Amino acid sequence: MKLAVYGTLRDGSDRLGYIADTALVFPGHHRFPAMIHYEGGEGTTVEIHEIDSETLAAYDRYEGVAAGIYQRTRMKVTMADGTTLEAWVYLAGEKLLAQSASFIAISGGDWFER
Repeated sequence: MKLAVYGTLRDGSDRLGYIADTALVFPGHHRFPAMIHYEGGEGTTVEIHEIDSETLAAYDRYEGVAAGIYQRTRMKVTMADGTTLEAWVYLAGEKLLAQSASFIAISGGDWFER
């Protein structure tokens, strides 16, 4: 299965894509980013990783899905060559969204270019 990663999980892969109508933000600090759904947002640059269900479950634990820090959902990714695919991605969960008043946008939506 495919996982779209945009922040600290990126490893420099050249399998790059873009998720429209999102914004990449610092959620009240500058240690790691969060992606939020934001109609008309700049969009977010992602890497596509091929993973198995065991690895996905491990990422769910790492990202704090059960605690509401992130939520995992499927989104459309437009790849650099113009093709599209669907991939799992972690969006800010209810605990991060509760801090939205202190979000700072990461201009350009690319964690590596911040």
